[in-house]
Amino acid sequence: MLPNYKPKDWPKSQSLFKKVMKFKTLIVTAAVLLVSSCKINGSFQGLYGYYNKTNLRVPELFINHTNISNCNLNEITSNKIVITTGELLKSCIPQDKTIIYMWSPKCRSKFCYDLNLLQQLCNQKKINLLIVAEYYDFKSMTTEYYLKNPIFGIDTEYYKTNLTSKYSALFYEDLINQKTVVHRLLYFEKGVYKDSYTTINEIN
Repeated sequence: MLPNYKPKDWPKSQSLFKKVMKFKTLIVTAAVLLVSSCKINGSFQGLYGYYNKTNLRVPELFINHTNISNCNLNEITSNKIVITTGELLKSCIPQDKTIIYMWSPKCRSKFCYDLNLLQQLCNQKKINLLIVAEYYDFKSMTTEYYLKNPIFGIDTEYYKTNLTSKYSALFYEDLINQKTVVHRLLYFEKGVYKDSYTTINEIN
């Protein structure tokens, strides 16, 4: 006959076991949420550059920065994506107050700006706006925006990697001598990098 254990007779290991299982459940749940937040339309958009994939669909969308004479962005129609490097873009930053916005096309966070709205806000503050796409997305890049300058894309072939984290680090190092930035709005004065910001309202 099996012993009739009462709750007070349960071994202490039972309580420890429940705590371990609860912890594992929390870890699994967090992992699922992380994957779900990154996975968009069946792909991990943002982890990879997707330049080759987008270029195959619309090769006429892109122009290489080296083909632009004397950083004259006015000669580029606004619906073109300029493929650039940190060094090339750095040499074209205006001497006036300038924001470089690191654009994540699929981002829906409150910290990610609608491009048309951001241009309006920059106009109000009399700040130049340059937009750099962190990765390539066909739908977002073929959308019409009302911007003063063309959108830039990072040259993944120059940096010899399709991993966003790797080529972004190299791009930042060329642009501002840092491998990472905390916020998406990079602020420059007289062509010199000052700091990164979460919102444009933080910039005087």
